[in-house]
Amino acid sequence: MKLIVHYNRHNFIVLTLLFILSGIASYTLTKKVLLYELDESLGYAMEQTNAYVQTHHALPAPSPYDNTQVSIVPSNEPVAAPRITNVENGISVKGRKHIGHTLTFFVALDQQHYKIIISKPVEGIRHITYTVMLLTMAMILVLLLMLAIVNRFVVSRLWRPFYSTLNSLKNFRLNNTSAVEFKKSNIEEFSIMNEQLQLVTANASKEYRLLKEFTENASHEFQTPLAIIRSKLDVLIQQDNLTEEQTELVAEAYSAVTRLSGLSRSLLLLTKIENNQFSDQQELSLHHTVQRKVSQFEELWEDSDISYSLVVSPVFIKMNGDLLEILLNNIFSNASRHNRPGGMIRIVQESNVLHVSNTGNGGALDSEKLFSRFYKDAVNNDNNGLGLSIVKQICIASGISPYYEYKEGLHTFSFHW
Repeated sequence: MKLIVHYNRHNFIVLTLLFILSGIASYTLTKKVLLYELDESLGYAMEQTNAYVQTHHALPAPSPYDNTQVSIVPSNEPVAAPRITNVENGISVKGRKHIGHTLTFFVALDQQHYKIIISKPVEGIRHITYTVMLLTMAMILVLLLMLAIVNRFVVSRLWRPFYSTLNSLKNFRLNNTSAVEFKKSNIEEFSIMNEQLQLVTANASKEYRLLKEFTENASHEFQTPLAIIRSKLDVLIQQDNLTEEQTELVAEAYSAVTRLSGLSRSLLLLTKIENNQFSDQQELSLHHTVQRKVSQFEELWEDSDISYSLVVSPVFIKMNGDLLEILLNNIFSNASRHNRPGGMIRIVQESNVLHVSNTGNGGALDSEKLFSRFYKDAVNNDNNGLGLSIVKQICIASGISPYYEYKEGLHTFSFHW
């Protein structure tokens, strides 16, 4: 989820709660204010009634022209303090029942007590309250829409430098010779972030280049002493005075030196591919190359009792010729080495994909670690673990997508371009 979407979601929730609370608050406050005004008017009516009684020594007549209802009844009760009570659906106005407030108080006239009840409905209050509440909610709704528009266009524009930096980082590769370029920003925080990222990526690329140079130089330097050791072992193993135990020990040492030499050559090859030393590309006849490579492995497969099938069609691919040879060598070697006597290899080459399938003793391999360096499955662990890593680097350098699938007892490596 993008940051702007996350921000808008929280912003919308908070503003919606504010929208609801504001509507409730405006309704409640408006109603309280208007009821207070209604009570004030009832108190004013009581003062006018008392003044009329004292001035005219008579009770006033109820006014028939407003919604105020007045009733005057003789009472034997003592004069008590005025009280205001709520009336729920008890005041009739134009044939409709309304809620309202009632003021009850007593007056004394000619030694007679009278209870006077003045009732006023809240019909007008309800209309005003709803109107104020709707206006408040409408204004907040407009505010929400304005904020959504601002977040959609203005905030997105403000975050544009950040997303530009992310895109630059996505395209960053340690083996790139050119430094990553970040767009300049007038926002101070983004400008500082880009400066720091520029420094970090430049240092990382430099360290990576130094490591690759060290690997290449070390692999080169290993080859000469390994060749000397192997030649000395060749001479030693041919001695007639060696015992059987000594011969076995020398043979094991020779095997270890041979594996170490292969590992050194594989590391050197990986370094050269990552250093773009095979950057020359040309149009290659893939079907002819595959057919030629199959003919080279044909004798080996026959000796190992492995059958094969080949389906090709005329296709040309643009890549380095040496890399194509190495890729096919590694894939066919893996299909041979990890096969079983009586097994099979199936090679299908179509317009833009090459499938190489083989039977094996084990089950599915770990597709996430398969192309990693020094990955070895539990069944076949006598290889140096760099063959498929070299294949992956060749695919990266040539724009090819490798896939692995295990289905119906067949390990299938597919290469799409």
